[in-house]
Amino acid sequence: MQGLVVVTGAASGIGLEIALHFKSLGHKVACFDIKEPEASHELHYYHCDVSNEELVEKAFEKACSEHGDLEVLVNNSGLQYLSPVEEFPKERWDLLISVMLTGTFLCSKHAIPHMKKNKFGRIINISSVHGKLASPFKAAYVSAKHGVLGLSKVIAKEVAEHNITSNCICPGFVDTPLMRKQVADQMRLNNLSEQQVLEDIFLKGQEVKKLTSPKQVAEFTAFLAGESASTITGEAFNISGGWAMGL
Repeated sequence: MQGLVVVTGAASGIGLEIALHFKSLGHKVACFDIKEPEASHELHYYHCDVSNEELVEKAFEKACSEHGDLEVLVNNSGLQYLSPVEEFPKERWDLLISVMLTGTFLCSKHAIPHMKKNKFGRIINISSVHGKLASPFKAAYVSAKHGVLGLSKVIAKEVAEHNITSNCICPGFVDTPLMRKQVADQMRLNNLSEQQVLEDIFLKGQEVKKLTSPKQVAEFTAFLAGESASTITGEAFNISGGWAMGL
C-alpha cells in the first residue's frame, strides 16, 4: 500500500531519513514538527507541537483531507536533557515527558480513528535502547522511552482486530548531526580523539563497534509498515549493535 505516512519530528536526523525513505517508496509523507524540513526535500510539512492535543487533531484532519487515507504513523519526536535526579528541573521533566510520551499517546489517539475507518494501520514508535535499560542523568528520557514501550503494547491489544499493528524500534547510538555534536563535545571536554570517544564512551556497551545509520532505522521502519510484518505487533526491536542483547 502507498497511502499517507505521518512522521513526527521529521525536520532532521532519524525522522527526516524515515520521511525521505517512505517518499522514495512512493508514499505521500506528512511531517509533523515545530521546525520545517529544508524545502529541497519536498515533504508536506504541518507545524505541530505533538504535546498539544488541539494542534495534533487539526494536523491529522488537514493532512488526511489533503493527502488521503492514513496508513502509517511514525512517532519519532524526541529531545534530551541530562541531570542528576535531585537536580533535575521539573520544567525539563515535563517537557521531555510531554513530547516523547504524551506526544506519542496523542498522535496515536488521533491516528487510530482514521486507520479504523480504512481497516488498515501501522503505528511505529521510535523508542530507544533506553526504553529497556537505564543510564545515569537521563531520568526523563529513560522514563518516557520505557512508557512508550508500555503504551505501544496497550495499543497493539486494543486495535489488532482492525488490522492495525503497533510496534517499537529501539535504536542505540545513531549517526546523526546531533550525535556527532555530542561526539565533538566529548572530544573537547575530555581531550580525546574521535575514535577514542566512540570506543570508550558511546560504543563501549556494544558488541558491534560502530554507530547505527539512520538508513538502517528507516528501512526497518518501512519493513514494519509492510505486508511482511502484518502479524508482528506489540514488539520492541533493538538496533543497537548488541547493546541491549537479551532485552
